Parts: sequence; C-alpha cells; structure tokens
Amino acid sequence: MLEALISILIFSISILALVGLQAAMNRNTVEAKYRAEASYLANQLVGQMWSDQPNLAKYAMTAAGCADAGYARCTAWRANLSALLPGGNAVVTVAGTSVNITVNWQLQDQPVRSYQLTATITS
Repeated sequence: MLEALISILIFSISILALVGLQAAMNRNTVEAKYRAEASYLANQLVGQMWSDQPNLAKYAMTAAGCADAGYARCTAWRANLSALLPGGNAVVTVAGTSVNITVNWQLQDQPVRSYQLTATITS
C-alpha cells in the first residue's frame, strides 16, 4: 500500500512538472514570435526607405508617431506595427543616410521588449 501511495505521489509531481514545462514553452514561443515580427517589421521599413531615398527624412518617428503625419508610407507601416505587436511602437532616427530603428512591444504583465536595427541607406 505504501509503495502505491509513493508511486502516485511521484506520478503527480511529474505531471505537474510537465504542465509547468508546457506553460514555459508556450510563453517562449509567443516571445519568439513577437521578436520575429519586430525583426520583420524593422527590415520591411528599411526596404521601404531604400526604395524611397528622396523622402528618407519623412520616415523619422517618435513613439508618438511619424514626424510627417501626412506621409502615407510611414503611417501605413506604423499601423501595421500596431496591428502585429501588442503595445507596439517604434522610434526611428534618420541622420543623413544612417537609420536607427527601435521597435518596442509589451506583453501583458511583462517588461517592455525591444528590437533595434541600424542601417545605412545608399544607392
């Protein structure tokens, strides 16, 4: 009888450990998905900037929005960012041909995560 109780205890502890492992895997998968989305969005913006070099300065933005709020390509990218990342925003600085993009997002009850990309846009 004692061996049966001990085996049930060991089995119960192992099931709880598997449930905890599954929860950790799900959390890490979600975080990896958002990191990949942030990387994709930053690279997408660099591609847009590269194809639109005469208007490079119009892509500068703060966390509040695009510097040139009327520039459709910037506002469309920003809307896509907000749709794909929870609490997503970006800071883009443009200095000549040098561009620094920082994409931020925040999951519920988690610290702010960020992805940073620096590129030089030349023809």
